[in-house]
Amino acid sequence: MPAHPPLIPSVALAGLMAFLSSPALQAEAPAHLQLGNNEAPPYTVVEGSVKRLSEGYFDAYSRWINRSVIWAEEFLPFDSWDLMRGGDWILKPWGQWVNAVPGRRLVLSVPMLVGPWKGDGPKTGSGAGEPVSLEQGAAGAYDAHFEALARNLVKNGLGNTILRPGWEFNGGWYTWRAGKNPEAFAGYWREIVKTMRAVPGAEKLQFCWNPTIGLRGSKAFAAWPGDEYVDFVGLDVYDQAWIPDIYPLPEDATPEEIQIRREKSWKENLLSDLPGRDGLAFWVKFAREHGNKPLAICEWGLVYGKHGGRDNPYFIEQMHEFITNPENNVYFHCYFDVNAPDGDHMLFPWPEGKGMTKMPEAAKRYRELFGLSSN
Repeated sequence: MPAHPPLIPSVALAGLMAFLSSPALQAEAPAHLQLGNNEAPPYTVVEGSVKRLSEGYFDAYSRWINRSVIWAEEFLPFDSWDLMRGGDWILKPWGQWVNAVPGRRLVLSVPMLVGPWKGDGPKTGSGAGEPVSLEQGAAGAYDAHFEALARNLVKNGLGNTILRPGWEFNGGWYTWRAGKNPEAFAGYWREIVKTMRAVPGAEKLQFCWNPTIGLRGSKAFAAWPGDEYVDFVGLDVYDQAWIPDIYPLPEDATPEEIQIRREKSWKENLLSDLPGRDGLAFWVKFAREHGNKPLAICEWGLVYGKHGGRDNPYFIEQMHEFITNPENNVYFHCYFDVNAPDGDHMLFPWPEGKGMTKMPEAAKRYRELFGLSSN
C-alpha cells in the first residue's frame, strides 16, 4: 500500500491557504468601465437623421437616458453621388449641433457606391446611367466624390467625424457588397482613406471598417484593407437569427423555452468564436491582432419581428456586459433605436408622450444600464 502523506498542522494549512488566496496570486477580473457622461470610452451614440435633429429628437433622447452629452450617428443617402458628397443641407445642421456642446461628435455612414442594388448606377446627377463597381472604385474612379465629402465636412466644422464607409459590406443587401471580390473592396477602401486624409483640415477624420455579425461563413476578414487604413473595427449586432432552434420563436413556446432560445442566440450565435461564425469573441481577437484596434458597436438592437428575440432584457444585459468589459476595448456603441422593415428596434417612445415601444421590459433595462443615475 502507498504511504499516506504526512499531515499538515492546521496552523500551517491556514497560512498556506491564505498565501494561495493572496492578491499576488489571484488574477482578478478587471473592473468594468463606467458609462459616464461621454467623457471617456465607451462613448454612447444615438442614431437619428437631420430631420429628427430639427424636431428635437436628440435633446429628448438625452433627457430619456439622463445624459447631457451624447454623440450622433447619421447616414448619407446613396441615391446619387451628388447627395453622397454631403452638402450643406445635411452637414451644416450637424456641424452646428456638434460644435454647440463640448464633447459631441458625429459618426457618419458613407455609401461606397450609389444607385440601385444591381450596380447600374445613379439615375440622376453626376454619372447618371453609368454602372458602378468596387473595381472602378479601387482604380480611383470615384476619388473626386470622397475628396468633396472631406472638404464639405471640414467646411462645416466636422473634421473629427468618424466615418463608416460601406457598412455591412459582408451582407448581400447593399450595392457595395464585397462577397464576390473582397480584394476590390479592400483596395477601394484604401483609395477612399488616402483621398480623404489628404484634404487639408481632414487629418482628424477616423475610419471605421464595419461588417455585421451573425452571418455564418461570410469571411468578412478577407476584405481587411490593412491596419494603417483602419481606426476602428466596427460591428453591427442584432438579436436576430435564422436558426431553427433559436429564432423564430414558436408561437406556443413557454417563457422558459423562450429564455433558453435567447441565451442560445447570445452564447452560440452572437458571441461565438467557432470557425465560420465570426461572433463577437472572434472580432475581439481580430482587432487585437491588427494593431490593437478599438472595437465599435456601430449598430446594435433588439428585433421585434419573426426572426428576433422580441422583448429581451437578457440581450440588453449581455450587450452592457460586453461593452463595459475593458478586455473588449469598445470605443463607442450605438443602439439602433428605430423601427425597420425587418423588425422593430425602438425602445425610446418617440414622439415624446405619443410613441410607444413594443418592448417595455427591455426599454426599462436599457435605461437602467445605459442611462445615468439621477442621484
